[in-house]
Amino acid sequence: MRSTIRHATAADAARIRTLQAELTEPAPTLLDAALTQVDTANSVAATTTDDTSPAIGESFGLFVSVNDADLAVGYLLAVTGEPTHIAELVVEPAYRREGRAKALLATMLEQYSHPITVHVAVDNTAARSLYEAVGFQEQARSDDQFDDTTGLTLRYPSED
Repeated sequence: MRSTIRHATAADAARIRTLQAELTEPAPTLLDAALTQVDTANSVAATTTDDTSPAIGESFGLFVSVNDADLAVGYLLAVTGEPTHIAELVVEPAYRREGRAKALLATMLEQYSHPITVHVAVDNTAARSLYEAVGFQEQARSDDQFDDTTGLTLRYPSED
């Protein structure tokens, strides 16, 4: 199955908010800021037809994985900068194990300059496996990233 990845649009906002509920520690304020930026960017660039160009702006990258009906079933939210940081990545449970998270990551890695970081819970083996499979490596451990567990900061590409 080939996963279709595109930039989020204002029409995806309600669906993305529903998907965010799947996260253990969501950041609704951050997502709201990204969706506001998406709405503004879509209004200004309504004639753009390239769904994968980084046209959303300088602050956030918000990509969605869509099903055959063009309904968002997963998303990746990145805060762009130096480094770019993956803030949230989630796929609806019914669509997991189809390569959607990896496709979201691959699209983001193609679009943004490196380095890229992400924080994951040390006990979230699925997330750690996903990030390590595409080349992220552990950079640091911290007890203050998550409420109930130790966090890991992973980095792509790894520092030599």
